[in-house]
Amino acid sequence: MNGSDYVKDDQKRSYYVSSQNNWAYSCSGTFKSETANSSDYIKKTTCEISDDVYVTARLCPVSLKYYGFCLRQGNYTVTLHFAEIVYSEGDDYNILGERVFDIYIQDKRVQTNFNPKKAARGPKKDFSLIYNASVNKDHMLRIHLYWAGKGSLFTPPATNGPLISAISVTPGMKSP
Repeated sequence: MNGSDYVKDDQKRSYYVSSQNNWAYSCSGTFKSETANSSDYIKKTTCEISDDVYVTARLCPVSLKYYGFCLRQGNYTVTLHFAEIVYSEGDDYNILGERVFDIYIQDKRVQTNFNPKKAARGPKKDFSLIYNASVNKDHMLRIHLYWAGKGSLFTPPATNGPLISAISVTPGMKSP
């Protein structure tokens, strides 16, 4: 997408550290469903969507944290890519569902009550948020999506929580 390379995030577990040890995620909370299993962490749409990067998304019950490791000190542009692919089917309860969560970058709340379906003006439509982040001496970037019980509460609980399709991180400084 836009000349960027993306590393596929298709792990079906609650935490993961990349094989290059340069990024990781942790997912907390419990899917409150008798049928919940590890495949609930990755959602995939069967319908056409604008770009392949939006076909799958990571879903976590309460909290999803991504970490970028070993980054140079300096400023970065962080782009978060969303498409609501779970609350999107018109033939059942899903179309009525609303996903609402807060977004933190470097432990600072940058977005309150974010609803990806409303932001994109409908389901299965892509939407991106762009933020500036400053990486300091710890050389780590932290991105946190946190569901605080807002949005739809009466749909099956395995569909609540933050959902994200992709993340891109671009340095604001030239490499030495």
